[in-house]
Amino acid sequence: MNKTSRTGSLVPPNDWATGDGAGQVELSSGFLVVATLLGSVLRLYSLTGQSLWVDELLTWQMIRPGIAAGFIEQILDSIQGPLYLAVIWPLVRLQDSELMLRLPAAIAGIVTIPLFGLVVSRLLGGRAARLAVLLLALNPFHVWYSQESRGYSFLMMFAVLMALAFLALARRKSGFGFALLFALASAGAVWSNLGGIFLWLGMGLGVLLFHFPSSRRGWGSWGLAFGMGILLVSPWLLKAAGIWAVDRALPGSGLGESLRGETTFSPLAWPYTLQTFFYGYSLGPSLRELHQPDRMAVLQNAWPVLLVGAVPIGLGLVAGLLRLGKRRGLLMVWIIVPMLILTFLALRNIKPWNPRYVAMVFPWVLALTAHGLAGLPRRAGLAATVLLISLTLWSLGGYYWNARYSKADVRAAVAHLEEANSGDDPILVPVVTSVFKYYHQGTAEVIGTYEFPIIRSATEASEFCDLVLADRTRCWLVLAREWYFDPGGYLPMAMSRQGHLRLVSTAAGVQVYGWEKQSTGDGEP
Repeated sequence: MNKTSRTGSLVPPNDWATGDGAGQVELSSGFLVVATLLGSVLRLYSLTGQSLWVDELLTWQMIRPGIAAGFIEQILDSIQGPLYLAVIWPLVRLQDSELMLRLPAAIAGIVTIPLFGLVVSRLLGGRAARLAVLLLALNPFHVWYSQESRGYSFLMMFAVLMALAFLALARRKSGFGFALLFALASAGAVWSNLGGIFLWLGMGLGVLLFHFPSSRRGWGSWGLAFGMGILLVSPWLLKAAGIWAVDRALPGSGLGESLRGETTFSPLAWPYTLQTFFYGYSLGPSLRELHQPDRMAVLQNAWPVLLVGAVPIGLGLVAGLLRLGKRRGLLMVWIIVPMLILTFLALRNIKPWNPRYVAMVFPWVLALTAHGLAGLPRRAGLAATVLLISLTLWSLGGYYWNARYSKADVRAAVAHLEEANSGDDPILVPVVTSVFKYYHQGTAEVIGTYEFPIIRSATEASEFCDLVLADRTRCWLVLAREWYFDPGGYLPMAMSRQGHLRLVSTAAGVQVYGWEKQSTGDGEP
């Protein structure tokens, strides 16, 4: 008997997705071990090499040692990523460091690789499955979130585990153990990020369209799987319903002010997300460049590399859709439903668009593309695969070693000021105030801008300086992610008009200035 058709197997036979198991083989354990080791090196290498950034500080602030709230209160109070908070809560009490904040994300990223291998070995089989696992092991998008102290690597891990349990239930039509596994995995996805509910809905639709229960036992298994999952996450969903602007989803409701900038969605959102899934944020324009006012000019200048990068992705996706046969609908539901939900939420100003908010579909996009590339004519498939892997490696190099793509190096700015600021002059730090304070060990006053509105004109910048710098003769200015507070660059100009502003230090995405107030004619400031 073929070992892939044993009733004791965790996942369904090789022909489950295609209807044709001829020539398909399981991934060897040796290949999975090598791919996992490769992925481990990439996710652990330089794990603390980059400075923490704003969202990671939100994680630390929720569970930092010394906070008045207890463990249970802190976890229940978080609607975004309570599971990640629960995991790192004891770790930061052993050692409050970047390593402890990021290590669970790296471990989840590593674990995802063999789990993904188990799924795609049955969904795709043979060469396509090996390519899919290799693409995941090397993937810059996955590496990025495996080195970030947020719940996105957990979300992707549980998305794969959900698929594993789903396929097992689809094969057997019943089974308490797999229903429990699906419930726990789906709860883990939502506990990692509320966006996990998007995939949960997609898989529910997949049951109705492709695995409609034909017996009470089947209804019981699927009902148990989905019911237990929603019950486990209900406290956080109820809390989120009271925070999110869900009333905007109702027909005829007003949208109010946009969440971030003039709009939270554009026609480029989907192609940008697909490109990001494969190459991360370190191929073509950087995130900083894409936040600049002239970002369309940046995109126009970068179109050659973007076009070249899109070729293997487009070929793989189109060929994958054509090759999946009658079962392609289920895989597409897992991809399309979360994408459509986030699109709707972004258009209704409930949630902004960001590729990481649909990270739960990333594994299936990767699998579909690998399946398509493996089915192309040999030379064309080989050329497209080599191009895709080459650009992936190029992007990885940019992520690790090119400062253009690095997160804002607030840590380096703090180190410079701790040496230069011998007089303890105040330090004005827009936007990244919390990150600066995390690293700052000195006694100088750190001035934040959280309570101030965005500066949109030279007049508003002058008014801000009049208010903040009125009684000060000297201060430092640390600029990073300035598009969130001063997108037009008016603040440095206003400070230059009121005094002498000089650039004293630069790091990746960060500029440090020294400022002295102009003296009056009698020598007084």
